Amino acid sequence: MKYRKYGNTGTFSSALAFGAMTFGEGNRWKLGGLSQETSDKMVKECFDQGINIYDTADVYDDGESEQILGKSLAPYRDQVMIATKVRGRMGKGINETGLSRHHMSVAINKSLERLGTDRIDIYQYHGWDFAGNIDEILNTMEMFVQQGKVIYPGISNFSAWQIALFQTATKERGYAPYESAQMNYSLLNRDVEQEVLPFLKYSGMTLLSWSPLHGGILTGKYSRDERPKEGTRMGDRGIYFPYFDEGRGWDVVEELKEVAQEQGSKPSQVALSWLVEKGAVPIIGARTLEQLRENLESMNVVLTKEQIGRLDKVSGQREMYPGWMLKRQNGDRTFERME
Repeated sequence: MKYRKYGNTGTFSSALAFGAMTFGEGNRWKLGGLSQETSDKMVKECFDQGINIYDTADVYDDGESEQILGKSLAPYRDQVMIATKVRGRMGKGINETGLSRHHMSVAINKSLERLGTDRIDIYQYHGWDFAGNIDEILNTMEMFVQQGKVIYPGISNFSAWQIALFQTATKERGYAPYESAQMNYSLLNRDVEQEVLPFLKYSGMTLLSWSPLHGGILTGKYSRDERPKEGTRMGDRGIYFPYFDEGRGWDVVEELKEVAQEQGSKPSQVALSWLVEKGAVPIIGARTLEQLRENLESMNVVLTKEQIGRLDKVSGQREMYPGWMLKRQNGDRTFERME
């Protein structure tokens, strides 16, 4: 395993993280349905291979993922970092969602109880709350840090301006800064390279990449000519998620397979290696031990500059302003493209 600095801290993170979204026999999101026994085996495999970041969220299987992960990590608790999230709906009440002080205070105590720990190493907002009060959100997170419930605050699914706003406000107030941002980043979605990734590099934050294999598309088991079969993640869900540009996406998959053949490896391993080369920390997840071990083997794949260049070209980062201007419509704040 390779290691790198986590954010601007003195802590080191593994180059791969493990995601527990497949944990929970309720399988409410049709992602895994893994039992405690299987989850224990996966966590031990990851720990033995040097992974020290384990990610979940309170909404994953209505808290069952946190509960299972906490039990699986109990033997290794002080050697690993547990990351979880707050924001999603955890009940039917009007205040059982969002980033209010009320909901966050209830949510963190329940997460701590489910995880069986006295602290959360990386506590992440699970997305922007348009109904939230920024002062309240920032003050509540700082309160958790001061109470010792949170070691490092984190962000997930924010835009660049939102991350910059929070970082600036914490610096002005002398609060603990946000050390990582968890975003969707893969060969099929490079949108973060436009604004988010430059800001993360500027501020020294770590990029945690969720769905680095884009829901399994980058394993090479799906094709443009055949819809996903039952028993696969995409087949069971009935949709491609995360979404992607299928016109370009299948070209990416085909190039990925060619590079994998040259490497004598799997497409998934090449896709993960590409992300590590880009400086991200991919969060790997799996439904079987075989899938997990395949993903872990990505650390042994060393891509050539020529191969990276080919993957860069076919996956194509979009230009920020590709030859068009913005025109205001009807005096409001919506825009259309004007050639």
